[in-house]
Amino acid sequence: MENRKESTGKTEMEETGELEITQRMSERADAIDNATYRYLAELLELEEDDPEEKFPWNIEILRTVFDSAVSTLQEHGYAVCNPYVATPESGRQYLCTSSECGCESCSCQDGFMEKERIFSDIEEAVARGGLKVMDGDGDSIIVRNSRLDMDFEISVKQLEG
Repeated sequence: MENRKESTGKTEMEETGELEITQRMSERADAIDNATYRYLAELLELEEDDPEEKFPWNIEILRTVFDSAVSTLQEHGYAVCNPYVATPESGRQYLCTSSECGCESCSCQDGFMEKERIFSDIEEAVARGGLKVMDGDGDSIIVRNSRLDMDFEISVKQLEG
């Protein structure tokens, strides 16, 4: 049975001009989706010729099965590479990091956005604490305590070693 679908390699975020997944992340996601489809077609005992006639490609079904498999594997101590772009409530996007998935190494990314993930966590904590994020760049964010009418700069810097 051959691969039935190939994604465009674009996420909704790419189409809106926001953070893009890497080419290798896109290829991994495509491989996962195609393998999941082949697995389900086999479970349904569909002919290899054209299973789509009886079981049309449905990304919602494929992702539900994949998410369930990831949960099961993680419950048994396995780390699973599931490439994604995170968009927390703070709005600061970042590519998945090894600190989240637990993988020892990553074949999908050359560099990690760990700093962005940390900033995202800080921004969410600041908001829960009643402070407002006013501004920022790649190295720091400015937060305001409106009650005290005071601004603070929070910076994150990777240490050597």
